[in-house]
Amino acid sequence: MTYSQISNNSGNASDILYLEQQIQAVKAEIARAGAAGRKEAAEQAGNKLAELEAKLDELVD
Repeated sequence: MTYSQISNNSGNASDILYLEQQIQAVKAEIARAGAAGRKEAAEQAGNKLAELEAKLDELVD
């Protein structure tokens, strides 16, 4: 179950859903970069992923 599905705060639900979608996109980007052997791009995307997950945690709390 995703955060947006369990969230009771409808005011943040759209923000949470947006962040979840961004997280999935960045995870796919990391996978593509890793498969292509682009270590620096994968690391940059990993940093972006950490930022998005931190924002999501703030909204959920």
